[in-house]
Amino acid sequence: IVFTLTMVTILTVQAQKKVLPDQQKNFRDKMMAERLKLSDEQKQKAKVLNEDYRKKMMELRKKDDILVKDWKNQMMELNKKHREDMKGLLTKEQKAQVEKMKADRKKIADINTNARIEKMKVHLDLSNEQLEKIKKQRAETIEKMRSIRENQSLDQVKKREEMKALMQKRKENIKTILNE
Repeated sequence: IVFTLTMVTILTVQAQKKVLPDQQKNFRDKMMAERLKLSDEQKQKAKVLNEDYRKKMMELRKKDDILVKDWKNQMMELNKKHREDMKGLLTKEQKAQVEKMKADRKKIADINTNARIEKMKVHLDLSNEQLEKIKKQRAETIEKMRSIRENQSLDQVKKREEMKALMQKRKENIKTILNE
């Protein structure tokens, strides 16, 4: 009986998790529309753009006669075009509000990063010297990531590959900072 109850509970939790991402996305979209105070016309245009985007993505997913690299590039281009089209719907004030929201998220991310670094200091019993090395290395990594993102000569797949290599190198560098 206990085993059966456990299995039912596990299956219920997993079923709820599968529904959750769509609910979160819809909730996020509604919140953004409310925060930006989108007009009914903007909402309707956004709905059309989203439907068109989903249709194109479904068509792309069905293609099995192209290389993975080409598929990824096409997907990235679709995403980029969709973002630009959605941005084109917004007024100057709404665009400014989006930028402010991005800046606020960045501030929160910085606060969370500093908190994680402090946790790392406590959990790993890092010295101040080690902590400074980690902070310096993090700043260098962020700068390298920014330059990769801004490099127009690289396609999205190549950028991802370089980012992965950079993160692997960062991981190895942190290991050299830590002691036994």
